[in-house]
Amino acid sequence: MYVPKHFELPEARWRELLESAEVAEVVAGYPTGPEATLLPVSYERDADGGLGSLVLHVTRTNDLWRREPIGEVLAILAGPDAYVRPEWFPGFDVDPTVPTWNYVTVHAYGDLVVHDDPHWKLEAVRKVSADHGFDVDLVADENVALMLRAIVGVELRLTRVVAKAKLHQNKSSATIESVIAGLRQRGDADDEDVAEAMTAISLPHARAREELVAGIRAEHQLGLARPVPRD
Repeated sequence: MYVPKHFELPEARWRELLESAEVAEVVAGYPTGPEATLLPVSYERDADGGLGSLVLHVTRTNDLWRREPIGEVLAILAGPDAYVRPEWFPGFDVDPTVPTWNYVTVHAYGDLVVHDDPHWKLEAVRKVSADHGFDVDLVADENVALMLRAIVGVELRLTRVVAKAKLHQNKSSATIESVIAGLRQRGDADDEDVAEAMTAISLPHARAREELVAGIRAEHQLGLARPVPRD
């Protein structure tokens, strides 16, 4: 994934996205080509501060757990995204520009580990069910046992994470504020999520850059105003 420096998502924020993710597009490469599978997911942190793991499960008839992938397996986790109307940019009436799309995404790479142990699978299913407000213990033990025999656990032990937030960090704070206002006025749930992400990520980035530039200019002007010493 192409990630310009100013669009890099800090580790603390991509970990938040992994922890809040509900599904992931799991992509594995084979001699016949890549294959993608959309799966429910939960994120497990490493106790030693490592990258952690994505915990998933598939039906036993799914070949993902049977086949040996070529290299790393990729899990694509999508954050908020929204269409940005060009009319929201300051000065559009004088200098029209094109629309764009703002988004947050995480590409998590790792080694695929298969788990067919009933206890491991039960804990994985219990965790992802609890994330959605369901208690697996409400299901009769014999039905749970049948379900566990029909699935296979899959763990993606992460080896690297590439995370991107394209949220106008390279624009002025005035532009960012105007886009945020447009998103909130349109009012979709995704729009609000993107507006919040821009408020948390883009605005501080832009304001810090503008303060730095203003400070450099002030120092330059001060230097020009100082009298030149004469011999």
